[in-house]
Amino acid sequence: MSAAEGWPRSRWGGGGGGGEAVLRARAEAAGYRRLLRARAAEVEALRGAVGALHRQLEGLRDRRSGELAKYQVR
Repeated sequence: MSAAEGWPRSRWGGGGGGGEAVLRARAEAAGYRRLLRARAAEVEALRGAVGALHRQLEGLRDRRSGELAKYQVR
């Protein structure tokens, strides 16, 4: 039982209030949050690029269908 109670203290630096392990864990979590925000920004930028490409493709399709209709009339 005492080993089970001592595990959190050994894991997180004892009850010293803000041990070094806690500070490292917080810094690591902050790093992961920064990476997550960067990746989220990249995803949003790529979504915008994909949307622009879809709009461009639709415009090309519309133009080509208009040209095809003209040739069919001729």
